[in-house]
Amino acid sequence: MAWYKIILKIALTATALVVTLALLTPIFFVILTSLSPVGVIAYDVRILGNLTLENYIDVISSPEFQSALANSVIVTFLTIVISILVITPAAYAFSRFKFKGRSTALYFYLMFSQIGGGFGIAALVALFVFLAQLERITGIPMIGNLYVLPFIYAAGMVPFNVWLLKSFFDTIPKELDEAAFMDGADWFNLLFKVILPSSKPGVIVLTLFAFMGGWSEFILANTLQVTTLPVQLYKYTTGLSIYWNKFSAFALIFAAPVVILYILSQKYIGEAMRLGVGKR
Repeated sequence: MAWYKIILKIALTATALVVTLALLTPIFFVILTSLSPVGVIAYDVRILGNLTLENYIDVISSPEFQSALANSVIVTFLTIVISILVITPAAYAFSRFKFKGRSTALYFYLMFSQIGGGFGIAALVALFVFLAQLERITGIPMIGNLYVLPFIYAAGMVPFNVWLLKSFFDTIPKELDEAAFMDGADWFNLLFKVILPSSKPGVIVLTLFAFMGGWSEFILANTLQVTTLPVQLYKYTTGLSIYWNKFSAFALIFAAPVVILYILSQKYIGEAMRLGVGKR
């Protein structure tokens, strides 16, 4: 290897290490703050001699955290279930059947998945007004209703995830469908016992995205007055006094499941993105 290539490789490696350390440094001090006594903000490593788990114990034992955790678990679980039940048949239909308007619908899905900014705020206002009117007409509580959120989250995940799962279904031979029908399978068994197991990376990524959507979404939950973990975390910053130690402990507890699941499913995300982006 030429000398300049070796120098370039060393320089790139050193740059990557410096950038990584710069990105991890704030996280390191957040961890230190969460382990510091109440009222102590960790700004240097000398605090290492006085660490405590008191903040984590206080957060976990508080009724507010336990209630928010229960709400987040329910919302996240239902979001995953509804997303799979809705997105799987839609992705299969786009993959297997030819019908009028199919391509147009797919490109509209792609367009809707990229909408944000002002359109997103406008949609949020319209959604709030719609739910308020629906509550007035039906008498069923919509604002503050825990079970409304999963349906909204799942609906928002349809456009991109239909594209994603369709790309995996396209790789499964149609002969597998025919063999399943010959063995007496119905549509439900075909989709959930034959097709989905054959699309493991896509299903795992769909589940991960649904989990992240239900677990970490803040704006809708706060607007609709449902106290999930992100909303409860926000409340730590709205009082007269901000307890940064407990805030840091809460934030790390909240982020831990997402980080762990992302690390465990990293290879499936890479494969899903490769198929989802490559097959258009």
